[in-house]
Amino acid sequence: MRFLSLVRAASSLPGLPALDPVEERLLNQFASFWGDDYQPTVLEALSIDEGISGRTVQRRIDGLRAKGMIRYQSDPDDQRIKRIAPTNLAIRHFSRYDKILSSAFRHR
Repeated sequence: MRFLSLVRAASSLPGLPALDPVEERLLNQFASFWGDDYQPTVLEALSIDEGISGRTVQRRIDGLRAKGMIRYQSDPDDQRIKRIAPTNLAIRHFSRYDKILSSAFRHR
């Protein structure tokens, strides 16, 4: 319960853009790829979650780019392929959650 309370509080702190639930879900899924040192392509992202239509995913990707959370990076082998990479803002976002998780475990 404490963790969920901290997460809710952290998401309302200034300095990071507000994300809707679908943006948050996609960003978390991208982070799982980034954690494995892989940047998914935009095409891969369109089918990343069976519960979200490709059109909705594209709109949310556009929203995450507009909010400065992700950026496109050209594939080094094929310039036509765009990969989804984190920005410094996204890294700060996940660092905040890392601190929250650490805090929740210290106070159990």
